[in-house]
Amino acid sequence: MHHLIKPFLLMVLSFTLVTACYQPNSQTPSSLSENSDTTKACKVVQHALGETCIPANPQRIVILDEFYLLDTLSALDVKLVGYTPCQVCIPSELLSEFVVDVPKLGDMAAPSLEKIVSLKPDLILGLAWQEQFYPRLSEIAPTVMIEEPELNGFIPTLKYLAKILDKNELVDGILADYDRKISAFRQQFGEKLQDKTVSVIGVDATSFYVRKLGDNIYSQVMSDAGVQFSPAYETIKTNGYHPLNTEALTQWDADFLFVVRNYERHTEDFELLTQKPIWSTLDVVKNEQVHPMVLDVWGPITVNQFIDDLYEYFSNNL
Repeated sequence: MHHLIKPFLLMVLSFTLVTACYQPNSQTPSSLSENSDTTKACKVVQHALGETCIPANPQRIVILDEFYLLDTLSALDVKLVGYTPCQVCIPSELLSEFVVDVPKLGDMAAPSLEKIVSLKPDLILGLAWQEQFYPRLSEIAPTVMIEEPELNGFIPTLKYLAKILDKNELVDGILADYDRKISAFRQQFGEKLQDKTVSVIGVDATSFYVRKLGDNIYSQVMSDAGVQFSPAYETIKTNGYHPLNTEALTQWDADFLFVVRNYERHTEDFELLTQKPIWSTLDVVKNEQVHPMVLDVWGPITVNQFIDDLYEYFSNNL
């Protein structure tokens, strides 16, 4: 019987090591320290939904996103084996180049678990709002859910992902590029924009909406660039989307108006909204300073492109 016990114990030990690395909610640093082999196999990281023990050097990463995570991971030179697109969103032409040959795994709002399983990922990265999928995903592979990048800002998200994926050496260079672009923009337009106001409103079906400054990455970047926003923003005290009725549009009149679209249907919605009588009474409309833009500001790559777009726009309109 002794000749059966040793193989059995080896099987139990192997199973224990594997399951230890793939149980995101139960692994803690203290429990890992009890087994040096397990410590080598994975490392514990904190995230929006708890803590997870992830591989020290993941090779098959799946993401449940095609914007924030795709942008940041591409900037960090991380290769993916699969991702979930947003079927109703306007895709990012810039980021699409990084996933030309990467399989699509359903939709951000409804990822295909079957397709994810077939790819045999060793790490899954998602966003906190996708928490309903977390239990099932955790059964497939170690899963880390990222705090909302828009609220945290793209820089904290960059630093967090770089830390858990051992890409810290790339962060300084990425941020240096951003600082150089911001400095160049301020040097070129700082004085010219001091007495100019900017409003940013979004399109949402039958109405417009506004968001608190700092509640989104594009306003964070514009603030860094020295853009002066409309005084109407002082009335927005909470995060989230704040609908604007038609009459309220006059409060958001400014020297420059950026109109954000992020869903395919918003192109037609915007055209209908601009046909309302009050639209033509706005000074910014009369002065032809309305700038429609696709929401495509997610992380280091698109942020730098956004600064270039702002540079071009203000070069032609100041």
